[in-house]
Amino acid sequence: MAIGDIIVGLDIGVSKISCVIGQVNKFSEIEVIGYGLSNNSGIKRGQILDYERVGQSIKDAVNSAEQISELSINSAYVNIKGMNVRIEKVVMESEVERPNDGMTVNDIYNLYTKIQISTRLERDEQIIDILPSAYVVNGRIYKDEPIGAFCKTFQMEVEVVIARGEYIEGIQKALRYANLKIDGLILETLATSNIILMPEEKQNGVLMLDVGGGHTDISVYKKDKLEFYTTLPVGGNHITNDISLTFDISTDEAEKLKRQYNLALVSMITNNHEVKLTSKAVASNDVIKCSEIVQVIEARIKEVYQLIRRMLQEKGMITGISTVVLTGQGISNIVGAEELAKRTLKINNIRVCSPKLINVIKPQHTTVYGMVRYISGLGLSKHVNSDVQIVTEPTFKDKIFEGFENFKDKIFFRNKKDKRDF
Repeated sequence: MAIGDIIVGLDIGVSKISCVIGQVNKFSEIEVIGYGLSNNSGIKRGQILDYERVGQSIKDAVNSAEQISELSINSAYVNIKGMNVRIEKVVMESEVERPNDGMTVNDIYNLYTKIQISTRLERDEQIIDILPSAYVVNGRIYKDEPIGAFCKTFQMEVEVVIARGEYIEGIQKALRYANLKIDGLILETLATSNIILMPEEKQNGVLMLDVGGGHTDISVYKKDKLEFYTTLPVGGNHITNDISLTFDISTDEAEKLKRQYNLALVSMITNNHEVKLTSKAVASNDVIKCSEIVQVIEARIKEVYQLIRRMLQEKGMITGISTVVLTGQGISNIVGAEELAKRTLKINNIRVCSPKLINVIKPQHTTVYGMVRYISGLGLSKHVNSDVQIVTEPTFKDKIFEGFENFKDKIFFRNKKDKRDF
């Protein structure tokens, strides 16, 4: 990473697509120089169903970011969620080419290549990233790349991120429609945890639940390593759908009621007043108690928590988790979600991190901003720059000159035509 490096990130979500352009400043920090947001409706349950529609949404988000940054974007990094990936832990040793000169970036490149060749892949799978968690040199453990260390051999502990080829192909199709190349696929939890979790939480054991509109990302970090990651196809939109179906009302009205009575526990209601339903098809029973709405919200959130606890118990991951962090716009604004998590997950230390608390950028861009920050810190052995071009607007003088040239061409063409006619 060098001063001036530019990284473009794309967060392709179920309902929104966000683009952020970041540039490394003189303090080696990411400065946001462009951002864009667009609606998306071409994805369901983690599958791209309409490549052209997703591609157009990508175009819209990228165009907005280009206008702000005055750059032309040709490539970008894209997020990928747990439902489309698996992670394999690998420990491998390699020799140093020139032990007397110290370890070089090429030595690390060579070990990456060995790991890629030796990793077993199922049909239609591809390796999208190799995440080093530790380097072992002369019996000593390093977190960062030990470039320059004198040794004959070294070990690298890594997590190999493997994705379904079908999903990768879908992403590539959508990006081609938007005239973009793909710089790489970034595991979404790495981006989110990069700006939401505290270092001591990752070290001591933390469960991060990132609840979006259509899915919930479940990540477990222990001893600063990603131990478990998956995605449930359930999110905030399902609460809206539950309210709509339960009371036979429109989705728009259900969403309004969810936001108005955004409680996760019926016991928190202080005034159980009546609510008149306006879009109900049948006029009878068009008045309900607000507690009935909250019951629906509580039931869905509790079910999600129960599914997560059962899953973690089956995987042997529930022990060693000291903290739970709730984030994402699908749940972080619901009052009482923290208390319900405490009761259902049976973990006392619960923290809510709303995207609104991250002041660097708007909440809608939290994930993609985390992606850009994560990519910028990948180390010397990985190239991170995106392909961009500076857009220069013609000066007033250039426009006058261009107009004069066009005028001359028209006169020249007309004179030639007149001579031919003669």
